[in-house]
Amino acid sequence: MIITSRENKIFKLAKLLKTAKGRSEKELFLIEGIRSVRDAIEKNADMECIILKDGTTLDFKAKCDIFTFAPKLFEDVCETVSPQGVMAVCRIKKNNLEDISASGKKCIVMCEALQDPGNIGSVIRTAHAADCGGVILTKGCCDLYNPKIIRATMTGIFSVPVVQNAVSEQVVEYFKKNGYKIVAGALSKESVDFYEADLTGKVLIIIGNEGNGITDKTLSLCDSVVKIPMRSDAESLNAAVAGSVMIYEHYRQNTKKL
Repeated sequence: MIITSRENKIFKLAKLLKTAKGRSEKELFLIEGIRSVRDAIEKNADMECIILKDGTTLDFKAKCDIFTFAPKLFEDVCETVSPQGVMAVCRIKKNNLEDISASGKKCIVMCEALQDPGNIGSVIRTAHAADCGGVILTKGCCDLYNPKIIRATMTGIFSVPVVQNAVSEQVVEYFKKNGYKIVAGALSKESVDFYEADLTGKVLIIIGNEGNGITDKTLSLCDSVVKIPMRSDAESLNAAVAGSVMIYEHYRQNTKKL
């Protein structure tokens, strides 16, 4: 059966999930694209249903309901410029700091009030690639289930636990108690050359807001504040790029052959 009515409950649900309020209320979110949906299934995402554009077929099996929308309805729901005719409704997984520390991984990433969805998505994608234990988003960060973030993670969101709406001081205190060094990237009087920093062992890496950086209160709680060297006439690095450099330096220091 092809859904053609805008009064259909599945269509109404999909439209609702385009808003942060709707996602929070229903504890569901949308993913788009054939590869994303296939990868989500392979990573055992908690999938409620799959929505197809009329005329689209799947080349993989799904263990959930499948609904077909008329083209105009499908295009009204999707966010991508060139939709592939496939999307899925997934259930939001709520994680906490204990879930992240339970991974036993040596690198954890905290984003303090990051606003750009692309930056958050890229950090999550990098954290997954570098085998980090999780990503923590403090209050003031963009909604984790913003469609731009979901696309930017390249399904990393199903592989790395992410905590939302955390309080910076509480996060730092928790990981200090669990034996993590707290390292922030920032330009300050206390900053040391990034490549002289000891990132071996368990480290919580803090990435600051795109415009204002890391708050003074959070910096005062850090064990080390580092700066990435660059030309004097260059602008500061993009938050996701700077964070990725730090994450991979930790990875290098902890995996290099002695």
